[in-house]
Amino acid sequence: MDHFMELNPSLNIVSTPISDDAQPVSDRRAGERQVSVMLTAKLEAGGRQQPCRILNISVKGANIETLIELQVGQPIEIEFRSNLKLHGIVRWVRKSQAGVEFQNAIDLNEIWKRTEVSIMRIKPRPPRFCCFAPATIETADGNQLCQIIDISASGLRVIDLLNVPSGATVMIEADGLPRHRAVVIWCNANSAGLKLVNAYKYSELESWLLRQEGRSDAERHAN
Repeated sequence: MDHFMELNPSLNIVSTPISDDAQPVSDRRAGERQVSVMLTAKLEAGGRQQPCRILNISVKGANIETLIELQVGQPIEIEFRSNLKLHGIVRWVRKSQAGVEFQNAIDLNEIWKRTEVSIMRIKPRPPRFCCFAPATIETADGNQLCQIIDISASGLRVIDLLNVPSGATVMIEADGLPRHRAVVIWCNANSAGLKLVNAYKYSELESWLLRQEGRSDAERHAN
């Protein structure tokens, strides 16, 4: 499935045990139950951030797929949502896949749990990716140029958006991403939060973030 999914158990979980033949020898653990899944998350490694796919997971580790070139022994962080981040070490690498051993054993029920409002009335949010990219916002009063400063599969935070009230429906288009309808969830003098009516596909966001990373590197070298 190509959509960037946000921990909806009815969509993401395929409760199929992984056979040992599908695992590198170093990743096999006696008595450890592996579960095949289709989850997406945010991976941070070596100062980089990219979406990753979780291909299978257990209480001790996971098999992930990512565009980041990982190294054996490298520390990483995987963020499933704002209140669920896991730290681990890369134990093996095979092309775009890697085996990660978690720093601490995890409760898999926390992974499957739907995002709920906490006791402080704060709803955990999907992972956000920092960026600085121009976009065009189409409103009822015309078009405006703004800057995206962070993005997730389901929403964006922008700056330089003027006179657009909360609740307004707009169209947003960033170079390299398809045009999407969005609703202004909140706004203040400096920035606004937009929720997409339909989420970006995983491949769209993954490729776009990689291009943004390359552009930022080129600009740093030019300066």
